[in-house]
Amino acid sequence: MVRKTVEQRNKELAEEGLRLHYYGLKLRSMATPKQLEKMVQFAGCARFTYNFYLNEKQEIYRDTGKTLNYGEFKKSFNCLKDHPEFLWLKQPDKFVLECAMEQVDDAFDRFLKGQNRYPKFKSKHNSKQSFSTKETNGNIKLDVEAQKIKLPKIGWVKVKFSKKQRKLFQENGFNGQIKGATVSIHSSGQVHISLKIEEIISLKKEVDWSSIPDEQIIGGDLGLTHFLIDSNGKKIDNPRYLKKYLYKLAKLQRQLKNKKKGSSNYKKLQKKIAKLHLKISNTRKDFLHKQSRKLVNENQVIVLEDLNVKGLIKNKKLARSIADVSWSTFVTFVSYKAAWDNKKVILIDRFFASSRQCNGCKEKNTLLSLSDRIWVCPNCGAEYDRDKNAAKNIKEEGIRMLLSLSKSA
Repeated sequence: MVRKTVEQRNKELAEEGLRLHYYGLKLRSMATPKQLEKMVQFAGCARFTYNFYLNEKQEIYRDTGKTLNYGEFKKSFNCLKDHPEFLWLKQPDKFVLECAMEQVDDAFDRFLKGQNRYPKFKSKHNSKQSFSTKETNGNIKLDVEAQKIKLPKIGWVKVKFSKKQRKLFQENGFNGQIKGATVSIHSSGQVHISLKIEEIISLKKEVDWSSIPDEQIIGGDLGLTHFLIDSNGKKIDNPRYLKKYLYKLAKLQRQLKNKKKGSSNYKKLQKKIAKLHLKISNTRKDFLHKQSRKLVNENQVIVLEDLNVKGLIKNKKLARSIADVSWSTFVTFVSYKAAWDNKKVILIDRFFASSRQCNGCKEKNTLLSLSDRIWVCPNCGAEYDRDKNAAKNIKEEGIRMLLSLSKSA
């Protein structure tokens, strides 16, 4: 039986006014010591499979100029599992190893498309170890009432729901179908289980974006001094979470330097540092989720810049600040939240002179430098706050793009 693709299934469902909706559910795991031991073993098996397949692909391409495909490797790898020295590869379910192989192929596909760098080998010393598996015959289950997840060869694992998640499931129930699970083990000791869920939802009505009133369209200029400056003149301060904890992080790292590598105190400090890094990451994500949700809730169309973060981060003076502010993650959060709510996100061209262009006469001030926060237009004499002017120009450019899209449609 040939499996239907997502596109084929969506075409069939569209006739009934339905479509497929995929989303993830990430939950904190409260695994027992035995369950955690198994998870670590499964992550090790997945890492070995990934590295083995990647190495074989590289060697065969180097020797023959041909690419080793997934099917050929899988057959030979299944024979390897029967060897006395590799019987430990049978500990996890077969999908754990298959997912690791698929990740290698996916990494190469992304590399060839120019999305990612060349695939690297995985290390057991990384801050996060993980493995993925697929659902079949009910081997992965979610019990919302008991707050447990069933994983193949591990059993029922206790998980922790947030208040918001509990309320959501109590009101709407769980209507999705689990398609897979990923277990992530952080060096801080925290374990998370992420479920990939498929749900059939109603098709949303098409919106005539050209008829959206101006007050429901907002332009946003992303910055470092202020995280976001919108076209209404509102400024959101940049929280700078990394800078806030940088002194504490440096202090712990200095202490780690003076400990004997591999000792008990060394491991304790390593765990403290990992927990602090996780705290910085979680607080930043929490801020980005809240701001993106608020922006999507209050507007129908959101216009943002398509920033070249990879290029900007090469500036050594600003690299740490740019990495800390996480513009790309924010744009991603806004985009998928808007898609869920049937709203529109427009990314204007990165070469559009939003900061240098006068919002009144549209004259470009080519002499404007990065340090000029307030400037006067040499043509019309109007005075501008650099960021507020940029946000207004971004909004106007977004409206122009919106009208041109509706005309071409």
